[in-house]
Amino acid sequence: MIAIKAAFVAILLLAAWSDARRFLIPNIYPLLLLLLGAIAWFAGFPFIAPLWSHAVHFVLALGIGMLLFHFGWFGGGDVKLYAALAAWFGLSDGLFLLLAVSLSGAAVVILSVVFHLVGPARGERKSFMKRRIAYGLAIAAGGVSALLWTYR
Repeated sequence: MIAIKAAFVAILLLAAWSDARRFLIPNIYPLLLLLLGAIAWFAGFPFIAPLWSHAVHFVLALGIGMLLFHFGWFGGGDVKLYAALAAWFGLSDGLFLLLAVSLSGAAVVILSVVFHLVGPARGERKSFMKRRIAYGLAIAAGGVSALLWTYR
C-alpha cells in the first residue's frame, strides 16, 4: 500500500510542477490518478466508502468544476485533476477533501501575494488581481494531506 501512496504523491507532484511552471496540467496526470485508483481498488487498498460513493463524488466534482470552468473561475486542468482526486474519496470525505484543498489554496494565495510584494520588480508589474495562480499546487498539497490523513 505504501507503493500506491507513493505513486499517488508522485503523480500529484508532477501535476503541481507542471502547473507551477506552465499554468498547464496535462490530461495524463488526472488519467494516471484515475488508473492508479482502479489498480488500488483491485489491489485491496483500504478505501473507506463503497465504490458508488467514490463514483458519485467524482461525477459531482467534475460537474461543479465544469461550471466553475465555464465562468472562468477555475482552469480546465484544475477541474480534471480535482475530479480525479475526488474519486479517491467517498462522498462522506468530500467536505474534508474540499477543506484540505481550500486551506492549501489559501496558503498558495498568501505566498503568491508575499512574493508579489517583496519579489524583484521585473519590468512592469501587473496588478495582483490580474495575475494567475497555479491552483494545481493547492490541489496537490490538499490531496496529499487528505490521503495521508484519511488512509493512515
